[in-house]
Amino acid sequence: MLTSRGRLYGAGNTALTLPLLACCGLTSAPDGPAAPAARKPAAARTAPYKGMCIGFNGLNRLNPAAEVRAGRFRVPGAAPVRVAAGTRVDWSLDPYGDRTWQLWFHSLEWLGGLIGAYARTGDRAALDTATGIARDWLAGNDRPGRFRADRRQAIAEATKFRLATLVCLREYATGRWLDDAIAEHARWLARPEHYSGPWNHGTDESMILMAAGCAIGRDDLAALGRNRLLAAILDPPDGGLPAVDADGAGNEQSAHYAVYNRSRWRLALRVMRGCGRPAPPEIGRRLALLDEFIAFQTTPGGDLLQIGESFAGRASTLGSSGDGPLEYVATQGRKGTPPADRARVYRAGYVMGRSGWGGRSRAYADEMSYTARFGPGRYAHGQDDHMELTFHALGRDILVPSGHIGYSDKPWRAWLASPEAHSTLVVRGAPFREDAATALTGHRFRHGADTFRLSDTAFTGTSRTRSVLAASDPDALVVLDSVDSTTPGPAAGHPVEQLWHLPAAFTAVPDGTGAVAAAGRLRVHFLRIPLPGTAVLPARVVRGSLSPPQGWIAPAERTMVPAPVVSLPAQGPHVRMLTLIAPVRGTERPSVRTRSLPGGGVHVEAAFSRHALVFETAADGTLRRLR
Repeated sequence: MLTSRGRLYGAGNTALTLPLLACCGLTSAPDGPAAPAARKPAAARTAPYKGMCIGFNGLNRLNPAAEVRAGRFRVPGAAPVRVAAGTRVDWSLDPYGDRTWQLWFHSLEWLGGLIGAYARTGDRAALDTATGIARDWLAGNDRPGRFRADRRQAIAEATKFRLATLVCLREYATGRWLDDAIAEHARWLARPEHYSGPWNHGTDESMILMAAGCAIGRDDLAALGRNRLLAAILDPPDGGLPAVDADGAGNEQSAHYAVYNRSRWRLALRVMRGCGRPAPPEIGRRLALLDEFIAFQTTPGGDLLQIGESFAGRASTLGSSGDGPLEYVATQGRKGTPPADRARVYRAGYVMGRSGWGGRSRAYADEMSYTARFGPGRYAHGQDDHMELTFHALGRDILVPSGHIGYSDKPWRAWLASPEAHSTLVVRGAPFREDAATALTGHRFRHGADTFRLSDTAFTGTSRTRSVLAASDPDALVVLDSVDSTTPGPAAGHPVEQLWHLPAAFTAVPDGTGAVAAAGRLRVHFLRIPLPGTAVLPARVVRGSLSPPQGWIAPAERTMVPAPVVSLPAQGPHVRMLTLIAPVRGTERPSVRTRSLPGGGVHVEAAFSRHALVFETAADGTLRRLR
């Protein structure tokens, strides 16, 4: 099974789905499909299975028929390259030294424009060109073991996409050579060592395998593809996490990929029905719940949160249909149906809630929302974001993830995945274990006061706990963090930092032991509330630092934007930090009064935004709103 440590490839943040379909590198050179049979003339026909062509991932639009017939090929973000003279292609080309370019070159999905032109107009020359290039690939890439490693890997990684293209071609062309090529590709994909497991790569492999088996009458291959799809959700192999669990949560730890997987699974169900192999009702139930899972990862402002490896996106572009929760968030409450709950825990590792979904007391865009991450260690497109908080209030994003730069820049991708790139609690100098799980040890949801607590030992030699009160009226976050050294010696007394990542539109300045951030008329006050036994250290603000990297946001591929980070530090073998994050409009400054409680707790009375927020923290870390 592939894990987050497998190398991932992407090809650009465009309207195409290419960056979402990138494949993982192989560690050994495969044998590859066998050499094709002799060339035979193709003839148009009516395919017995109309659902078998699942598309070309946007390469058909990027490579229209006229361009391909002129011998040119292109991928997103790069200039076209002349690769062919007629139907003779130089398959050894690698003009950019880019394995992603090679992957899509060997996928043959760029023939989709030719196939579509024939389907629309009956242009026989277009079909003959597509057929000729496909046969040229088969003739030029048999026995891939004779090629250099990057070409071998590109051939292997592109197998499922190439198979999908051959199946699409078969709707209009016939020949023993074509059926043999489809069967050989499908047999390679069917081998257990070539199955990626229950995530988006495996979904595509299984769906394409099923479509190919149905197209050529190979019930065994079609059944294997279907069985892998069902197992990915209902009974994942090797103890893996289900692609969509019983709560409706995806397993890739990424909001972006939850949206993508929704589209792929909807397509997979259509392929199943077209192949005469429908899915059990439980899969449909889980996919309906996936819509709610995605809806909770949107903000009242209409943005899709960049949780995990996710590019910035808008809820209005989610491609919803029907009248469910995605239609509701896409239209900001004008159409569709909101989720049944205001706040929810997903066992996959999410606490997500908001003050409401819009109604009489609050417009949709005026609601407050928050999220937090816990659960199993990093997997697939996840990041080291456990205990991270996001926060949207007073019409603006306030705490945000740092985003995703794509797969081509390893150093920045590694930093964006690190705890330092998230609004979480870090222990300096203590090694971080990305496979460590974080537990949700308690939660309570009630209007105006959602509370929950998270705990783990992800930083070696320490235990950390985060208790959160997400308040509305006034909208605010109260965060109680604690770090304890679990072993004496070097781990004891490491510096500890709360890191609060703000959008790039904000400026921020230290304010004693706290900080104030501003964007337009909005001010966000980070107020440190002293607790017994912990020395309060001065706050600092970082923006756009390169050494070490800090204070950056990546909204899109190859795009890094400076953004402020508020750092609230402390140090000691036993650290407790209580922070009130209070957004206000205008120049109002929150008033805060405190008094100590027996056992080390504190009673806090705060006033801002024409509301009072009165809460207590107990010695055991429990947070409770009183008013």
